[in-house]
Order: sequence, then structure tokens, then C-alpha cells
Amino acid sequence: MKNNFYINSNSPTPKTLIILKLFKMKNSKPKIYSLLLVLITMFIGYNAFSQVSYNPYVASIMNLVNTDSVKKFERQFTGDTSCIISGVPYTIVSRHYATAGNIQAAQFLLERFQSWGYSPYFQVINSTITNVLCKKIGTKYPNQYVVFCAHYDDMPSGSTAPGADDNASGSVAVLEAARILKNYNFPYTILFALWDEEERGLYGSKAYADTAFAHGDSIIAVLNFDMISYDGNNDGALDVNTNTASLPLANEFAQITSLYQPTLVPQVTTSLSGGSDHQSFQQRGYKAILSIEDNSDFTPFYHTVNDKYNTLNIPYFVKMVKAGVAALVTIAGDYKITISHNQLPSGPSTAPKTAVATIKSSYKIATGTFQPRLYYKVNGGSYSYLTPSYTNLDTFKFTIPGQPLGSTVNYYIAAQDSAGSLVATLPSGGSGLNPPGTNPPPTTFSYSVANINIVNIGTGTTAVGWPYYTFYMDSRTDMLYSATEMINNGGVAGNITKIGFDVVTAASQTMNGFKVKIQNYNQSTLSGFENSGWTTCYDGTYSVPGTGMQYVTLQTPFYWDGVSNLLVEICFNNSSYTSNTTVNGTAATNMNKHNHSDLSSGDGCTQITSPGSSYTARPNISLWFETGTNTPVNPSVIPNVFELAQNYPNPFNPVTKINFQVPRQEMVTLRVYDMLGREVALLVNEVKMPGYYSVEFNAGNLSSGVYTYRMTAGTFDKTMRMVIIK
Repeated sequence: MKNNFYINSNSPTPKTLIILKLFKMKNSKPKIYSLLLVLITMFIGYNAFSQVSYNPYVASIMNLVNTDSVKKFERQFTGDTSCIISGVPYTIVSRHYATAGNIQAAQFLLERFQSWGYSPYFQVINSTITNVLCKKIGTKYPNQYVVFCAHYDDMPSGSTAPGADDNASGSVAVLEAARILKNYNFPYTILFALWDEEERGLYGSKAYADTAFAHGDSIIAVLNFDMISYDGNNDGALDVNTNTASLPLANEFAQITSLYQPTLVPQVTTSLSGGSDHQSFQQRGYKAILSIEDNSDFTPFYHTVNDKYNTLNIPYFVKMVKAGVAALVTIAGDYKITISHNQLPSGPSTAPKTAVATIKSSYKIATGTFQPRLYYKVNGGSYSYLTPSYTNLDTFKFTIPGQPLGSTVNYYIAAQDSAGSLVATLPSGGSGLNPPGTNPPPTTFSYSVANINIVNIGTGTTAVGWPYYTFYMDSRTDMLYSATEMINNGGVAGNITKIGFDVVTAASQTMNGFKVKIQNYNQSTLSGFENSGWTTCYDGTYSVPGTGMQYVTLQTPFYWDGVSNLLVEICFNNSSYTSNTTVNGTAATNMNKHNHSDLSSGDGCTQITSPGSSYTARPNISLWFETGTNTPVNPSVIPNVFELAQNYPNPFNPVTKINFQVPRQEMVTLRVYDMLGREVALLVNEVKMPGYYSVEFNAGNLSSGVYTYRMTAGTFDKTMRMVIIK
């Protein structure tokens, strides 16, 4: 790997798709920054999703990767054991470009390809640069290429340079892929490529990419492997390096890795210059990515004579090779089903909801018994499935039955090909064939049927590292949202029970001492951090659960008065750091203040007092207002005691009203249970101001029988009975 891969950067630029710094490098004294590329494509929330589908055929080929084979090639290529080259024993003690070992290494690679029945060849650039190339011609698109590559030269200069991690490991991935694919055919042509003189400046790959560009070659994807065998902390992390144009390919590679090697943890990153051979292709407009070990857990033997076979993490190495093979087979075989869908919104409507999905594949989508399905469950129950209520070409509509107030619906969409070999779920991660998607994905879409109003402010797609700046131990962010923005986006006076951010990339770091503070604010801009007037609405720990719109449920709901601006502060106090969570933001002058630090003692919520000057993009926010029962029936009369009244009418079918009264501000819950004690509806779950209240309960989806409803408020706890007759 070329040694200028890691670069210094300044502050993030709000109007670009790149945000600053994810990794503190282990092998450097100052903080050195890499750049995280924004995964803009799809998020759980109100945006569309698409994903790679699982294929048992791909998995079966991937599982042909043999640990003994990987170890043998690695030992031979690093001089840990001898090999046979041109019919005689030889030990490759160095692959540095200026040594005889480099020439012998190229011959070794050529002969390995030949032994598997290929017709490899040298691309001789000059007296010192020789690329080793091997084509497997596609059956349908012979002139369109997937390049599967690595560099084989190494460092340091001198007589000894084993280069086990950098980059015998990537070279072995190419050899192992060629070995197991020798008897398989794919629609697209595969070019197995081993580049020379990457360490001098990407010379070998640049020569090939320049020639391919001049000839107008069609290269649909470049998968480059460089340093894929060191994992010192056994966390399975890897980086997928890309540029903006190659983002879809990087996202696809990361999904394939997670799907077929779930113990690996891909992190999509980018650099501005240097790096590895994928950049030779990026500079010519080709889509190209790099798979490489985690930058924050980098080999300490980089470019030294101690980069030896015995320093490698072999189980991690084999998983990385398998992930690469799975990606190659998926892309060259075009084994994909893409599902796109906009998540259904929450709201008070009890009517049926229609989910629309677009399903595409180069393979025929199954019809009849195994046609696409939507699986849904209500209030954590068992899944039921729906078949499309409407189909037109690649558009499918599913009608989810209406649910009563208080219901939460989780759902996902599944499809398979007609041959029963491909399956995809949305969100990704589900499985099961004939019928598709019987095993649900780890995360699903969801919506609530409740008296709620969701106010979304900000539409920008600038990824920002705040308010969850977990690359540092301590962070503080103040975000101001104007009353005009609140009102124009549907906000009315009431209790805010959740706040959410549109997460682009989610770090696993738990935030300790995590606080959410809110206040009604009279100033229209921020000049610094606000130190008074706060209501602490959340105080504890928090981990961002995933990408897309992710909400924090407030421990104490906050009452927005409907006329003031809204100021939100999020801060935390950790004793360790990992990588950043990033969220989508929008440029907003003097509406955001942020800073972060590694405080050895003290709390970032109080000791970070001076905001940075460059953190100007304000995170987009989603505010969850509970409506319908937020306003007292008669606000001018204050009751003396808590009380829960008998519902009216009773018996009823299917709608009744429940009245209750609150003498002081208090957290109130009102739940409905069946006679087995199972909760069937949540009608109220919020802080109430003093007053008399009425809530409507629609039991349209419940059967006839006796039910109970229970109100709790502080020490008050009362249960009543009601009867449904249908």
C-alpha cells in the first residue's frame, strides 16, 4: 500500500458530500484524518431502500475458499516457505521492484494461473514494471469487465521484504478467487490482475487504466484488495475505500460483505490522494473501490522487514477473501434483486395503508405462490403476510389492514426470482426461499397509529458528525430551530416526546452521561453555547441503533409553547472513543454550535464552553408531538384530584370515549388490556398539564368481549372495565 494514503484535512465543508475524520491512526503520533464518504443512497426512514439479495449459489462458491490454500499461497509468496518457479525451487525473500524476487514473483503468479487452465499474460510497461493479467471471458457480456485485483510488489527496499500483509494478502485473494472460479462461467468477463510498482506510485495500475481508457474499454467495477490480513483486536472491521462516483459500488460491496460474512464490519471511507490501485481507475472515471483492514487497527509492521506471515490473523484473512469472492461472483453474475420503497408514515389514521415497492432484477421475479410478499406484525405479535393488491411491471402495492389507535406496525418486503435461487428483503438481511423472506431481517420498517404529529425540519444531505461526535470522548451541540420553521412544517403547541435525526452512518460507541436538553428560546440566532434555561429531557446512556431516522424517546417530554423558537442541546461524557455517527444536515447560519474534545476528567456537557467556528451545518431534526389528548377539554377549570371515568358508551361498537382528569403536571399512561392481561392498545403516554381530558378509542380490530383500561399518573393507578359487543 502506498504510504501517502492517509492525509491531513481541515474542517468539514457543509456543501460537499464528504465529512471529516473517522479514524485515529494507531501508527501515528498526531491525530491524522481520513474521510468518511456519505452513504447517501438509502436510509431507513422516509427515503427509498435498495439492497443486494442473498443467493445460496453465491454462498456455495464463496465457501470453496480453502484456508489451507490461502495459507499455502501466502507462505510461498512471502518467503516463509519455498515454491516452484520455472520448474526449480525458489524462495521469494523480497518483491521490491528493484530485486530479482519481484521478477520471480511475477513468474510465480503467471504459472499459478496456467496451472488452472487459464491463458495469462504479462503486460510489460517498461524494464521494471510488469503486470500479470488473466481473463475469464463472460458468456453474455464478453466486452464488459469486472476487475479483481491487487498489487504484488512490496516494501521496504533491500534484500528482505516479506510483505505478508502489504500486499501478499491481496495477491493471495486474487489467486484463490481464480483457483475456485476456474470451472464457473459468468455473464461478465472477469479480469484477474496483479499490479506491479504500486509502492512507487501506482505505476502498474495507472498504465493499465490509462490504456483501457484510451481504448474505450467497458469496466463496470474494479475490486481492489490491499492489506486484508491484519486484525489486532479481532473486531472484524475493514474499510471500503471509495470516491463519490463509486459510492454505489462501495455500498454494494459493504452489503455483500455483511450479508455473506456477517462477523466482518465494513466501514465506507474515502481519501483525497494516494492510496492504492483503485484510484488509478477512479481517475479515469471507472467505478472502483478498495477493501483494506481497519485504519484504526493498522498493522504495526507496515513497510518493515517484520511484515511476516506469523503476524497475520488467518481467520480474519480468510473471511476477507471470502467476502471478496462473494462480491466478485455477485457482480460478475449479476445476482441481484433491488427493492425500493418509501417507509409508511406514522399518524392518527386508522384506515388501511398502501405500501408501494419497486422490485427489479435481471432475473425474472417469481409469480403465483412465490410472488413478492409484505410481512407485517402488530404490537410485537406474530408476522402475517400479504400478496400484492396491485401489480404493474416492476411496481407492487400491498394494502396493510387498518389498525386502532395505539398500534405499532412493523413490516418488511421480500421477493425472489422464479428459479428459486435469489431472495431479497427490504430492509436487507432476511432470507428464506419458496416462499420468499420467511426469515425476517434484523431491522424492519415501522409506523405507529397514534395521535401524533411529526414535524421534520431540514432537507439537506450534508453529512455532519454532530450531535453524536463519538470520535472524541466529549461532545456538545446546540441546535436552534425557529418558530417559523416549526409552524411551517406543521408544528403546534404540545408535548415533544421524541426527537430524531436522519443517520447516515452509525457508530457502535455508547454515549455515557448522554443528555438531551430543550428550551423555548426567544433569540433568533446563537452566539455561543447557552448555559441556562434548560429542561433536561433525557439523562443516561444512548447508542445509535442504526441508519435512517433514529429517535430518542425523551424521559421527560417537553412542552413547546407554539410561539417560541426551539433550542436543543445534546452532549455526552465518555472515557473512550471509536468512530463518528453522521447525520444529514442543512446549512443554517448561526443556528448550530458544536465542539468536541478528549477530556481526561470532567464532563463535556459543562466543560466544553467554546464552540468551533466551522460547524455551521445544522442537523435535520424530526420532532414527535403527541396530539389529540395534549390539550385539556376545559383549560380554564383545574381539577383537584386524579380521576379515571367510565367509558361512554359502554358496551360499544367499535368507538368509545374515555375521560380522565389531571390536577397537576404529571406523566400519564392509559392502556387497554384483554382478559389475559395482554396490552392491546396504548392510548396515552405523555406528560399532561392540569385539566380534564377525553380520548377516543377505536376497537375496530378487536373481537367482542370484556376488556380493561388502566390509567397511571405518579402514585395514581386505576383500572376500569369496558365491553365490546359486535
